[in-house]
Amino acid sequence: MMLSSHGRGRWMAAVLLALGGCSFDASGLGSGAVDARTDAAMIDGGADAADVDAAEDARADATTDAPAIDARPVDARPVDAAVDARPPDATVDAMPDAMPDAMPDAMILIEDVVHLATADEFGGTADLALNANATIDTSALTIGGASPPAGITFEARPQDVGGPEVAVLHVRSLSVGAAATVRVIGTRPLVIVAGDTITISGSLDAAGHRETPGAGGDGPGAGLGHGGNGVHQGMRNDSGGGGGGYGATGGIGGAGGCNAMGMCGAAGGGAGAGYGDGTIAVLYGGSGGGAPPTIANCAQAAAGAGGGAIQLYARNAIAIGGSINAGGGGGGAGAACTLDYAAAAGAGSGGSIYLQAPMVTGSGTVAANGGGGGGGAHFPGGAGGNGGDGPTSSAGGTAGSSPGTGDGGTGGFAATAATAGGNAADNGGGGGGGAGRIVITTHGAAPTVASSPAAVVRTY
Repeated sequence: MMLSSHGRGRWMAAVLLALGGCSFDASGLGSGAVDARTDAAMIDGGADAADVDAAEDARADATTDAPAIDARPVDARPVDAAVDARPPDATVDAMPDAMPDAMPDAMILIEDVVHLATADEFGGTADLALNANATIDTSALTIGGASPPAGITFEARPQDVGGPEVAVLHVRSLSVGAAATVRVIGTRPLVIVAGDTITISGSLDAAGHRETPGAGGDGPGAGLGHGGNGVHQGMRNDSGGGGGGYGATGGIGGAGGCNAMGMCGAAGGGAGAGYGDGTIAVLYGGSGGGAPPTIANCAQAAAGAGGGAIQLYARNAIAIGGSINAGGGGGGAGAACTLDYAAAAGAGSGGSIYLQAPMVTGSGTVAANGGGGGGGAHFPGGAGGNGGDGPTSSAGGTAGSSPGTGDGGTGGFAATAATAGGNAADNGGGGGGGAGRIVITTHGAAPTVASSPAAVVRTY
C-alpha cells in the first residue's frame, strides 16, 4: 500500500512517539547519537526525504525526541546518584569496622551478672593490676586511698533484687599479685565486673578482723544474725556473748556462775540465727557476735564483726592461685577490771563469696569461716581467732588462768558447726561464729578451687 507524503509524515510521527514512550539505558549512548541514528535510519534511509513534510518532522522532534529522549535526565538521574553515593554504602562499610572496635572498649556484656541490673553489666576499658598491698574501700569508693584510674569506674548501685546497696568496680581485667594482700573494707558489699579475666595470685581479704567488719559485713552486735549479749549475775559470775550466724547458726555463749551440779546462774548469750538462702539470691555480709555484759568502770573487749561480701564476675575466666577470704572476726577476751573480771565476747559469722565466670580454675582457696569466740577471764583470757582462709576452724580464745573460766567456742567451717563458749563457775567464754556462704557459677566446667564451707556449684 502506497502512502502519500503527508501520510508518511504522520506514520513517522507515530513511530517516534512510540519510541519516545520507551525507557532506555543510556550507557554508551549520548542524546545526540540517539537523534542522529533515529533520524537517519527512519527518515533519510527510508522513503524519499523530499516527500517528508518539514512541519511534521519538526513537530515530531519537538514533541517526541526532546521531551521523551533528549530532555530526560538519563545520564544523571537521581537513581544513579543514590546508588553510587547513598548513605547505606557508608553505613554498611563503616558498621563492621566500627562495631568490633567500639564494643571491646565499652565492654557491653551479653550475660546476666547476678545481683546487678542490666545497665550495670559492663566491664571497664582498663586493667587493674594490684601487685603490692592495697585497700579497696566500698564506702569511699577508692582504691589505695585514691579514685580509680581512667578506664575503671567504681560506683554505688542497688542490687536488682533488693537488699543492701553494693559497690561495683568495672575493669577490663583484674590481677592480684602473689606478694599482695588486698584488704576490702567499707559498708557496701564489693562486686567486681571484668570484661575479660580475673586472676588472684595473692590474697583478696574481705574478712572481719576482730571488731572491724569486711566490706558489707556488720559490726559487733549488728546484722540479721547477730549473737546475743551475755548476762551479768554478780562479781565474776557472767556469761559470754553468743556467736553471729549467717550460712549456719553461731555458737551460744558460755554460761557463768555454774556449780558442780551443772546449774548456772547466768545463761549464755543467744546464738545468732542463719538468714538468706543457699544460692545467695541477695548479697549479704556476715553478722557480728554478742557482747559480754556491761560492768561499770570496766573497759571490755568488743565482739567479733561479720565477714564481708564479695562477688567476682569475669566474662572469660577466673583463676585463683591464692585466696579469697570472707571469714568472721574473732571475739574479744574477757577483761580484767578493778575488783572484777569479765566474760568474753562472741565471734562474727563468715560472709559471702560469689564467683561467676565460664570457668573458675586454680589450686587456691575461697573461705567464709566463722571466727572463734573469746576466752572468759578470772585473769585475762585470750581473744578468738579470725576466720581463716583455709578449711580449718578458727580457734576459740583460751580462758584466763583460773580454772573457773570458760574457753571460747570454735568458728564454723566446712560442714562443721560453730561451738558454744565454755561454761564456767566464774565467767563464760564467747560463742564461735557460724560459717558464711559460697556460690560458684560457671558455664558447666567444674571449679577446681577448694572452698570452706563447701560451695554451692551452679551453671548459667
